[in-house]
Amino acid sequence: MRRLLTGLSGSLLLVLAVGCGRPPADRGQVVADGVARAGLEVRANGTDLVPVTVLFPADGDGRPTARGLPVLVYVQGGAVTPSRYEGRLSRLVARGYVVALPRHPLDLAFFGIDHGAATRRALLAPEPGSFLEGLVDPQRVGVGGHSLGGVVAMKLALGGGFQAVVVEASFSDPADDSKLKSFTVPSLFLAAKQDCQAKEAQVREGWDKMPSPTALVVLEGVTHFQFSDSDAEDFKRSCPPDTSLETAHARITAALDTFLSASLSTGAVGAGLSTLAGAEVVVR
Repeated sequence: MRRLLTGLSGSLLLVLAVGCGRPPADRGQVVADGVARAGLEVRANGTDLVPVTVLFPADGDGRPTARGLPVLVYVQGGAVTPSRYEGRLSRLVARGYVVALPRHPLDLAFFGIDHGAATRRALLAPEPGSFLEGLVDPQRVGVGGHSLGGVVAMKLALGGGFQAVVVEASFSDPADDSKLKSFTVPSLFLAAKQDCQAKEAQVREGWDKMPSPTALVVLEGVTHFQFSDSDAEDFKRSCPPDTSLETAHARITAALDTFLSASLSTGAVGAGLSTLAGAEVVVR
């Protein structure tokens, strides 16, 4: 693991995906009202070309409607493709954020921890003339992830370069405990009350290690896989939710927006978290 973290290459190649029917460099493909999707590749670990999906606020032609936006680099859960989070994260994009989702070998982020850092560098130093130019505010860059992706998101935050971190249904690697003592980046831990995989008690235990400023939000009735595009796996594992997928996504988005809008501007976790519907909130 340490070799993966220390093997980051200083070089970076950004290649916009403009061929074979993909969108031209100045726009993306409209995927929802006010939201476009575009693909790019970044160079990570010196040799690896990593596909990255970027979701951003756009007009009806797929061109960005604003510049200098906050961005969230998002790491998917273990063996879950990044595309399964696009629908839920598009809600955040519609509120004025950019979201970037890098791929990882076998969809297991532990095999490509540096992919998130390479994605951040690509967003901040894009190819001249691309739709990415000026899209992201370099002072408002967050990182987040679900399940295994939450563990990796925390590792990325500990490595520096991010101004906020979101851990969904997850916790930090115990091997990183000593590093947390000097950690000053605002953090948000989201726990799902009905989660049978990353149980509430486990997420709470992980959150207890975090220094201030940090917040824990426990979402009522939500399950582990409701952070993705389907809760079918929860039913399959005899762990049904007590709320709809639509409601779960709305609550997750509200928590993310409230936290990120504060943490990426003032460095606080956001007083508005206490007003979230269907949630228990602890802030310190």
